[in-house]
Amino acid sequence: MKKPVFIFLCFIIVLLTVSCGVPKNDNPQTDSINIKELKEKYPEYFEMSDFKGIEVYVWQMSENSYRCGMLSGTNREKTNEEISALQFKSLSIEEAKAILNELGVAKEDIIVLPISQACSSYYYEIDEEYEERVNNLFR
Repeated sequence: MKKPVFIFLCFIIVLLTVSCGVPKNDNPQTDSINIKELKEKYPEYFEMSDFKGIEVYVWQMSENSYRCGMLSGTNREKTNEEISALQFKSLSIEEAKAILNELGVAKEDIIVLPISQACSSYYYEIDEEYEERVNNLFR
């Protein structure tokens, strides 16, 4: 009788150990996003370190339409070239949220930075109201 109980307990321990490393998707909006496809399309975003946070650069393409790119946080300012290059691997807000969730990045480690990008012909001013609206996209 002791052997089946021991095997059952070992099985439970293995299941608990394996499930601890799987990030949980808490965002119902990102449930329909295929992480495997995102990893194939944007591998660089899955290689980022969140040691000093993740910087999410957000720009507006049209009314209620935003794109973004992400970089690992560092102690230095990013160059205009680095930020400008993000437009070539831009993400929707939902895709960015799905990647951040998959990486297990805590909300307090997400640094949202509203910017203007050359690829957008939509005019907007980056003022306090705009910054708050863009920050709310990631809350």
